Amino acid sequence: AKPGVLVVTHRRGRRKGASMAEPGPPLTARRLSWADQASSIPLASTIPQVLDPEEVANYGEDEVDSPGERTIVLGMLRQGYVYRVAVDMPSCGQLVEVVAPVPEGLTLAVKDEGSDSHPAALWLDVELKHIGSFSHDLCVRLAGSEFAEVVIHLKATVMGPREGRPSRVHEHVELIRALADGDVEENSEGNVFRKLSKTLPDEDE
Repeated sequence: AKPGVLVVTHRRGRRKGASMAEPGPPLTARRLSWADQASSIPLASTIPQVLDPEEVANYGEDEVDSPGERTIVLGMLRQGYVYRVAVDMPSCGQLVEVVAPVPEGLTLAVKDEGSDSHPAALWLDVELKHIGSFSHDLCVRLAGSEFAEVVIHLKATVMGPREGRPSRVHEHVELIRALADGDVEENSEGNVFRKLSKTLPDEDE
């Protein structure tokens, strides 16, 4: 690839053959009743657990990356807002390409091509449309580096534009563009429902 040009390529995985299962212990003569099976299930496992949004937003932040990996925890982001974060490669070397797929809402640009004396770096612009947890892995190929490929793990939690102030936005995450009040109102649930109602045929017709 030419210097300064970020190339995205596609790579297909290869399935591994499944091994045959080992024979298990012989079956017993007595069959378990429904009551036996129900009593063997811990009660706590049937109760939905409420997750702390702060813990969800920071999930993976304390993890120690393996060699050749980078974990980027973006925290809690607003739906439809655009954020930017810089990602430095873990070792010196020149940036070659990013292996696809790149998910919708994620834009990559070269911050530093890198060299034998300093690491390469990427700009990541993030605009997420779906509320909830976001997780995606990117593979970056390098030349003249300790690692031929670097895997970048992206993690975030997306909240609605009207859900108040995000409880956690990390210092290394920069807000690039916010939704205007008119855009928030335009995409509100009530406004979308009213527009949809106008497109439906009248029952009296």
